[in-house]
Amino acid sequence: MISPSLFVTELLNGLTLGVLYLLIAAGLSVIFGMTDIINFAHGALYMLGAYLGLSVIGVTGSFWLALLIAPILVGVVGAVMERLTLHHIYDRDPLYHIILTFGAMLMITEGVKYVWGPQPQQFSTPAILAGTATMEMSMLSISYPIYKLFLIAAGVGVALLVWGLFKFTDFGLIVRAGAQNPGTVRLLGIDVSNYFTLVFALGAALAGAAGVLAAPFLSVSPSMGDSILIVAFITVVVGGLGSFRGSVVAAILIGLVESLGNLLVPELTGFSVYLLMIAVLLVRPQGLLGEYKVRQASTKVSFDEVIPPVRVTSKTGLAAIAVLMLVPLGIGIVWSSYYVGLLSLIFVWALLALSLDIVMGYMGLLSFGHAAFWGVGAYVTVLTTIHYTDLFPVALLLAAVTCGVIAWGIGALSIRLTGVYFAMITLAFAELFHQIGVTWSEVTGGANGLIMPIPQMFGINLGDTVVFYYLTLAILVGTYALSVRILDSPFGRVVKAIRESERRTASLGYDTNKFKRRAFALSGTIGGIAGSLFAGYQWFVSPETLHWVVSGDAVIAMMLGGMGTLFGPMIGAAVFIGISEGLSAYIPGWRFLLGLFLVLIVMFAPRGIASLPRVISKSTGDARSRLFGDSDEIDIADYEQTAAKEGENE
Repeated sequence: MISPSLFVTELLNGLTLGVLYLLIAAGLSVIFGMTDIINFAHGALYMLGAYLGLSVIGVTGSFWLALLIAPILVGVVGAVMERLTLHHIYDRDPLYHIILTFGAMLMITEGVKYVWGPQPQQFSTPAILAGTATMEMSMLSISYPIYKLFLIAAGVGVALLVWGLFKFTDFGLIVRAGAQNPGTVRLLGIDVSNYFTLVFALGAALAGAAGVLAAPFLSVSPSMGDSILIVAFITVVVGGLGSFRGSVVAAILIGLVESLGNLLVPELTGFSVYLLMIAVLLVRPQGLLGEYKVRQASTKVSFDEVIPPVRVTSKTGLAAIAVLMLVPLGIGIVWSSYYVGLLSLIFVWALLALSLDIVMGYMGLLSFGHAAFWGVGAYVTVLTTIHYTDLFPVALLLAAVTCGVIAWGIGALSIRLTGVYFAMITLAFAELFHQIGVTWSEVTGGANGLIMPIPQMFGINLGDTVVFYYLTLAILVGTYALSVRILDSPFGRVVKAIRESERRTASLGYDTNKFKRRAFALSGTIGGIAGSLFAGYQWFVSPETLHWVVSGDAVIAMMLGGMGTLFGPMIGAAVFIGISEGLSAYIPGWRFLLGLFLVLIVMFAPRGIASLPRVISKSTGDARSRLFGDSDEIDIADYEQTAAKEGENE
């Protein structure tokens, strides 16, 4: 029997959580409503606000000055970030914006570690707000921290100020008009781009304010933005992307669901918010109060040029395979076995990046859920070798089939969604599997993970570095060749046609959802193979293999190499592992360089390293044209091509 006092206390806890979620989700909602950008750097800006507040208190001794100055500084950081990066690529597909802000998140996080250190720090509660308030009634006796009551009041105050700003001021009128039809606003002589910058700065400042307000009852650490970011995404999706009122309702609802769920249904702790997000996306994708829709022209990735995959039987492919086959022969002469093992790890990550490229590069949909296939494949492999057989091929096959079935099921539920909606629902499914890995300790080993027996293959010890190297190389080459064959088949051509125009493809009589489900199942199968090999590489698996950060790393590898090419993501995986494993021993903040590299790739070579020869060739050609004075002819040619395209569209 739950006492009334405990129930009311949990209601207040839920309200406190809801207000905290509202404070950070408000900034996300404001930015998305104007710019169509899901800002992955928002959690890092929230964390930056907490650290800046800590520094202001250290200098001035005043919490109130910290609450004023830190959000302003974070707003300035947001404005600079928008002006230097996003400001120049608003005409790109919004999924590029997501990836760019993911790179910015890495840079901000590593910058904070460099300035303030990686260790958690304490943020003391101001003296006037310390202690507890006690309420005595006939059936109730409640003591509740005064600071949390202040947080509730502050959150309500901030929400009212933001609502009033957008409802009753000229600034709010222009922002709302710009969100609906920026072209018309420009015709009125208003520079919408400046308002984009101001809105981004406002959203960043709100995140900074949330960080300062949350810091006194949460430890301040570089990782504090990771978990809160996911909940903020859930809040804006459940409430309705771009709907501030929806974010308010969803934040309070999620806070109450989380708090009361822990009290009434503790076995669902950690699952409830993700289940709520999935249910809303499946039943009402626009959210509880959302009427805003992502602009239809910007829901998928599409390409202006085709970069065909390199075939295994080509001279380049055969030469690359021959060189890789000879690498182990240099052990003890040129390099140590460590580097051969490192190449094996690159092959494993290349498979994961390849699997993601099938979804994003060929279907045009961003998945932040591939950590589920990576992690499930690893767990199935380890559990099979522990409980049933030490034959690695059997475990590998079982992992591939399991992940293919799971991917087909996720695809059947979510593949009708597109754009950021698809990215968010795949993220939610992956986090569900992560929670299973953490909580189902009887099977998964919980946070301690599971140790795998040394894998065998028909009497061959796969614990040998060279043997495992050749196994991963063979699987990578075979999987790549099969993927090229499948995506060059009639099935693959339909998938690519869906990426370019799903409506036109459907008008030709194709069941587009069926093709997308099958492509997603293929992608999940390859992701499961990668996870299985990863378990064989490190002989260990833990819930970290299911964390959404793995999905983010796969996106980084794919984007660095070049999506929509199949071979590009494998190059990106080599660069990613080379930076993470090579530089990490010498540069503690190597993820800052990785984030910077990702931002530069998105801005200047959006098709990744695979497109660099074409980018350089084009730049050289443009320079030559300017040098010899034939730029007018090129302009005319470009104009004729543009006119021809416009005629085809009409």
